Amino acid sequence: MDRKHQYLSANDHNGSAEQTVKPKHKRIAWLDIAKGLGMVAVVCGHNMPHFIMNNDANRYLYNFIYWWHMPLFFLIAGFFLKPIDLLDVQKVLTFLKKRVWPIFSSYFVAGFLLIIAYKFIHNKSITYSLTYVLDLFYGGQTLKHYTTIFWYPETYILGIIGTVAIISLIRSRFLQLVIAAYFIYWSTGYVHETKFQFFGVVTAPWDIDVAVLVIAYMLVGYNLFYFFKHYLTKWYVFIPSVGIVGWLFMQLKDQKLSFLLFMRSHQISGTYQNVPVTHLQLALMVGLIPLLCSLVVFGISDIIAFPLLFTRQAAKTWLFPVQFLAKSLTIAGKHTLIIMYMHKMLLDVLRRIQVNSFWVQVLIATVLPVLIGMAYKQFKIHHANEWQLNWFKWPVKFKQQEKDKS
Repeated sequence: MDRKHQYLSANDHNGSAEQTVKPKHKRIAWLDIAKGLGMVAVVCGHNMPHFIMNNDANRYLYNFIYWWHMPLFFLIAGFFLKPIDLLDVQKVLTFLKKRVWPIFSSYFVAGFLLIIAYKFIHNKSITYSLTYVLDLFYGGQTLKHYTTIFWYPETYILGIIGTVAIISLIRSRFLQLVIAAYFIYWSTGYVHETKFQFFGVVTAPWDIDVAVLVIAYMLVGYNLFYFFKHYLTKWYVFIPSVGIVGWLFMQLKDQKLSFLLFMRSHQISGTYQNVPVTHLQLALMVGLIPLLCSLVVFGISDIIAFPLLFTRQAAKTWLFPVQFLAKSLTIAGKHTLIIMYMHKMLLDVLRRIQVNSFWVQVLIATVLPVLIGMAYKQFKIHHANEWQLNWFKWPVKFKQQEKDKS
């Protein structure tokens, strides 16, 4: 069997021969690992300014991470989007319920909790916190402190709605890619923070302008997975991508190339040997460089996932370190949202209590949200099973009570 089609899946069984349990959706191991790598890169990127931003010699590492870590998530999100009948109200409501509402509700729940946490950690006033809550509703550049990363769920929600609308209305994949290209070209038409004025705030509500670029990446991911899903991790895709990205990285390190792709603040610019690139060249860089970097991440993820195929005890013993790494990244890839929400608060707390090691900070800010997410998931499963068990037992108890009365 092709390695690319090896999945990590688990089927829940309740031990009853009479009840058939529907298996869970199968997950692609290397894709979860890619998301895990992307999430570690996000935490590293947000932790770097406190360590290397005053050292220009290391600034290229910071810029490089931002080339790909957020586009990676948007490309992957596009993999699993599907067109729907927009005239079918039930299907639209189902889409909103399954794909939009969970992120939307978690946005406000996590936002309120983080605002409360920030109030007590930094001893802020009630007035300050209430203003912070209003910022949460408006979103965009008004978000600060622990909620700066909330531009991701904002644009993710707008992105999947916009992308599904486009692929549902326009079935021609060529036209879909033309739209993606135009969105990238439009998004690179201005290279600094958005000058969108609304009630005196220099930002678009819920980062609507950034969502245009997000939709472009999702459209690319949607078509990439449709046409090339069997080739994304092949060596003849991986090796050329490594060669090109490696060359770009060395150009960046040697300060010949300057390419900034900070999506949230919309700082997008490029120069080569101190000569600014044209608008078209910048658009091509924004479209192609994150894609090439993501292909490298997919290839690396597939390599990391390969040891998971070995199930013999001897092999598992010898390969324990790499299998442990693969399983850890897989778990992180399944809990990206809670890591996204919590890591900035955790990094801040760790600095305040004088935990000054970069990698210790990254490790704790990544692992602790995963543990909380796993515990919450088990809590939900336990209570769901308990409720289901009580529900099925209730008619039996009722009949027994009626029998006792008689």
